[in-house]
This record gives sequence, C-alpha cells and structure tokens, in this order.
Amino acid sequence: MGTTVSQYPSHKISPEVDTKWNCPACSADSPNSAYPICMECGENYLNFVDSQSKVPSTKSWQCDLCSFNNHDDLPYCTNCNRNRLGQNERELHSAKPSRLSSVRPKSVAVRDRRTMDASTAEKLSRDVIAFCKKNKMPFVDDAFLPSDQSLGALGMKREMQWLPLAEIAPSTDLDDYGPWTIYNSPEPSDIHQGELGDCWLLAALALITERPDMLQHILLTKTVNPEGVYVVRICHLGIWKAVLLDQYFPCTQYNTLAYSRAARRQLYVPLIEKACAKIFGSYANLSGGSTAEGLQLLTGAPTDRINLHPIDDVVDFDIVWAKLLSACESKLLIGASTGCSDINEHEYALVGLNSNHAFTVLVAKSLDVGEGRFLLVRDPHGTTNFSEDSITPNIRKHLSSIRVEMPNFSGIFWIAWSSFLRFFESITISTYVSNHFDIREQAQFTQSPTELLPAYYFTLSKTSLITVSLIYHRHHRKGNSQHTQSFVLCSVEEETSDVGTKEVILESHRGTLTYWNGSLRPGAYVIIPFSVSLWKTRNNKKDERTRNYTLVIHSSIQLDGGFLHEPPTFLADCLIAAILKYCNKPLISNSSVVYTTPRRFAATLIVVENQCMYEYLTFNMIMTNADNIFHSRHTNGTIDCVPPRHRQLICILEWGHLRGEVAHMSYTTSQRISGTWHNASPTVAISQADLHSPRPF
Repeated sequence: MGTTVSQYPSHKISPEVDTKWNCPACSADSPNSAYPICMECGENYLNFVDSQSKVPSTKSWQCDLCSFNNHDDLPYCTNCNRNRLGQNERELHSAKPSRLSSVRPKSVAVRDRRTMDASTAEKLSRDVIAFCKKNKMPFVDDAFLPSDQSLGALGMKREMQWLPLAEIAPSTDLDDYGPWTIYNSPEPSDIHQGELGDCWLLAALALITERPDMLQHILLTKTVNPEGVYVVRICHLGIWKAVLLDQYFPCTQYNTLAYSRAARRQLYVPLIEKACAKIFGSYANLSGGSTAEGLQLLTGAPTDRINLHPIDDVVDFDIVWAKLLSACESKLLIGASTGCSDINEHEYALVGLNSNHAFTVLVAKSLDVGEGRFLLVRDPHGTTNFSEDSITPNIRKHLSSIRVEMPNFSGIFWIAWSSFLRFFESITISTYVSNHFDIREQAQFTQSPTELLPAYYFTLSKTSLITVSLIYHRHHRKGNSQHTQSFVLCSVEEETSDVGTKEVILESHRGTLTYWNGSLRPGAYVIIPFSVSLWKTRNNKKDERTRNYTLVIHSSIQLDGGFLHEPPTFLADCLIAAILKYCNKPLISNSSVVYTTPRRFAATLIVVENQCMYEYLTFNMIMTNADNIFHSRHTNGTIDCVPPRHRQLICILEWGHLRGEVAHMSYTTSQRISGTWHNASPTVAISQADLHSPRPF
C-alpha cells in the first residue's frame, strides 16, 4: 500500500507597504509606528478623515464590490463603475437566521427509531411471507440471488454451493442437527470466522454480542420461518436500512457454511454477514476493513479511533490509558487492531498474536503489582495463544479475581500495557449510547463557489453532549477516496445575524468520515459541510463522483433542526470566524493580517484582513509547487483587491487523498497598499455571493 506524504506550505510574506503616512491636516510625514497621531501637529488622522469623507447627502449607498460610499441618486459606483445591486440581489450577501423559526423538525430518540424500523420491517416480512404461502414457494431474494455474482471474486477461487437452512450440515461435532435459531443466549465465543477476511466485522459483532439487547435491535426477524424471510437492520452511509434476506447461504462441498458461523446452530452471525454482503454488492467486498466501520454499521454511532503509532505526531499514552479506563467504566464498546508497520508476521507469531487482526478490549485494570496496567483482550477468532513472562504467577493471581467474573470465552488473554502498545496499532471506542437522540439528514456538497449551499440549523434548550458525523456516500466500499471534506459549526445570533460569536468549531479530514464531539451550551447553531475537491471545472465536467452525504447529529437531549439553503458568503463568514479562532500565528504587518489554518487540518484556509480605513490592499498569492492539491479557485496564482476594513477568504486548499501518490505544496505571497480599486484575478463573482467575496468587519 502506498504512502501519502503531506508537506505543508511555507509562508513567505513580502509586504510592499510605505513606512510613512501623510497627515491631511499639516501635510507632514509621520512613521507608521505613530499612526494615527501626527508627530508634527498632534492631529488624529482618523477623526480628520472621517469628517472629510462623509457624503454630503443624507442618503448614500455602499458599493458591495469596493465599499465606496456613493450618492443615493447614482445607479453605479463612481470608484469601480459597478452597477448598484437591487434589494433581492443584496439579500444574497447576508444570512437570515431569523428564518430558523420555519424549520422545527425534532430529533428522534434512538430507541424510538428502532421501534419505528421494527414496525416497518414486520410489515415488510409479513407481506412477503403471505405472498410465499399463497404461492406455496420459499422466498428467493432477486436483489441478491444465490449465485456467483453475489459471491464476487470469491466465486472463482473454489467450488461453492448455495444451500437453504434445512440442507446445511453442522460445522463441528459440537453442533448436532438440532433446530436453527436466530440466537439463543449468544456469547462472543460463539462467533467463528470462515474463509472470508472479514474479521473487522466479526470483531465488531463480538463486541455487540456482549450486549444481547443490542442484537435485538439489529435482527428484526426473531424466529426461523419455513418461508425463509429475514430482515436485518444495518446503518449504511449513516442511514438505517432494513435489509431483506432469504435463507440461502454459501456452503462448502461438505454442505457446511463456507463463511462465518455461530455455535449451537445460531443464525445471527451468517445473517448479519449476508446483510452486509448484500449492501456492499458481494461477499468478496467484505474482505478487509476496520473495527470502526463494523461498529458504525451495527450501532449507527461514530467511533473514536486512536492511532497508537502516528507518523507525524506524539501520543500521550497516559491520556490514552485514561480514555480506556473511562470507556470501560462507561461500558462502551472497545476494539483494538494489530498491524504495526515495524513488526513483521514472524514477530507476531513468536508471541502468539495474529498480525493485521481485529480484537476486542474487555477490561482495563490498574494494579499495584508489576508495571501496574493490564488489559483483558479477546480474539474473536478464538485461536490466539498469547502469553508473556512479565505477567508473573503473582500478577496472574491478582488478575484471576477479575477473570472469574467473565464468562469462559475462548481466545481471551491478559496483556501488559507496554506489550499492548508494542503490538497493537490502534484502539477504537464506540460512542454508542442507547438513551441518546439523533438526527440523520441527507444532502449534497456544492459544485462551485457561487452555488447556494445546505446549512443545517438546530437549537438546544440546555447544555448537551453533541456528536456530529459527516459521512460521504462513496460508490464502492473499497473505492479510493480522492477528496477532503470538512464542516464548520457556529453559534448563531438570531437577532443580529452574527455567527461564531459564542462558539465555532472547524473539522477537516481526508476521507469519507469527518467527526467531532463535545458539549454545546443552549442556543441556536448552524453546521455547514463543504468540500471544494468535488467542485467541477472545465477539465472535469465528466466527473461522476457522487456529491451525496449524510449529516448525523447525536445529542444527549432532544434538539430541533432542519436544512436551509444559504449563500456561499454565509459560509465565508463562518469560516472567517473559525480561522480567527484557530490561527495561532497570524502574520501581521502595518496594514494587514494574514490568517492560515494550523497543520492539523486537512484543508488549508487563507484569510487576509485589510486593516486600513480608506486604502485598498492588493494581495498576490502564487503556488510555487502543488501536487494532488485542490484549489478552490482552480488556479496557481491569485490577485485580489481587499476593500478597507474587510476580510477575504482568498482560497481553500485541500489535499488529494490519492493512493500511491504524494501530495505536497508551497506558495509565496506579496501585498501592497493602493488608493484605487481593481478587479480580482481570477474574477470573484461578488454579485452571486461568491465564497471568496470580501466581507466587512
């Protein structure tokens, strides 16, 4: 697998600004450091110019392009010759948060959503069963036929046959020819992986099996029926789907299940595996994945994935341990994966661990013996023989008191924290909480900087824990994502239309999931997803990538909300508020400030602020090196004219997530002050509320 290297930009600012300014009262020159007080006569420059610059008429209008004040009778700007905007056009330039009162759909309790889905599934299965009984025939799913096409590439590798339940033989001597059940006192040790490389899904399912009540919400058909009609509930692309299945399963030449199975003739494991295979097109498409993906499919909740060995960051393992203790205390679902790049398969085999394998974490325990930190881990495959000398008989005696509280599962072992950090690559913690509320809304990313965009407004009546997930609808599960996606979350003042005054959150990620969780105080908020990687240009008009996404919000209380379409300038205002918060080292000159997002963001945003009261700021930016970079203005060079007391989002740069290719960039900037307005290059469509329009402050 290729490696993507991200080289972040170098910033070379070369301002071309005069070092002196001229006093309008006495015409003497004073240094910029003395501005706005003249060192010769003591006159305040701002007071003098304000009194001279007022338009004599009591009525005037400000040009939306250059901010010049014009006489009310003039139909065009005397400074830049731009036509005066009508009222309808001007409304494009400001959001209308007061319209929030028109959208009041409520979030749904997780348990209520499950009840509604179960009711729908019951009606569906009842109708299909009635049809089968009337026609005296078993159900065969024509949307996922028992054929080689449903097997995928696996169908070519060995002889397979599809058999109905009644003809499937026991997989082991421990399974007699007793009746099939959906599940019967299920335990994680019941789950066995077959020939399919979907341990990521089975590891997640093993975690779910720890909570049998959660299985009830996934398996909507509770009993085996002669018609062979089953409904399984899977959360695909952030939306819960009732997947209709028949009773045919891939089997070996010995009439046993070829893929996953559950002990004691329980059907829940192969049913869930088949539901996922149907959603993704074939069984072959289930090979390879992460526990996080499996948990999202089965719970509908996002996960917190902790990379224990990042390339470009340092991990505080004490904080990670604290997170594990907290997650175990809260009884959250926890997974872990091996596959460290600096350990080969032979080293894993020596300690009895499978490489590139998914495990579940059952217990995190601190003791006053040995190194003091230990984890109880299970291999859902049930074949791990891990042991280590550091866990002495004395330590094992202390741990055994915890062990006896656990059922006698196969594949369970204790591991010291230091060894865990050595052999495990990541930890995945599910955020699923059964008594929370959620909202799930589908929309589309925009295709240009002038297109109206979906903005999700919601209100909170009191402080709440909030989780926001932005899920991209890729065509294929294993499809290589080539885009960066982000969202900005801002507080909204309904009376003043101000955004981000109390809260602003920016999240950006290369891939198909962008996620944030935290606490929000009472009030109104807006979330705007965006991805300039999906904007169309003249060169990619035939780009067939989907623009669809699902916005999922989990909350500890019920919330009201809904989508409204807003002008791109509203997004610009939110992004400017975000970058003012996140930029740690703005580049400040006498007349301007340049803000950029920190390196941790997958998107680089550049905002320029003109601090002059009356002069214009010309800002030049040239990309000196850019590979696999998406530029919001589709160019290597920009020239902008920022009006006095305005900020402008110059561009958004997003990293391309291209497998096997390198993404890097660098750029230079320069600036100068002038007394006249000039058009931007490339043109900024200000009359269409272009995202890159200058914004007053």
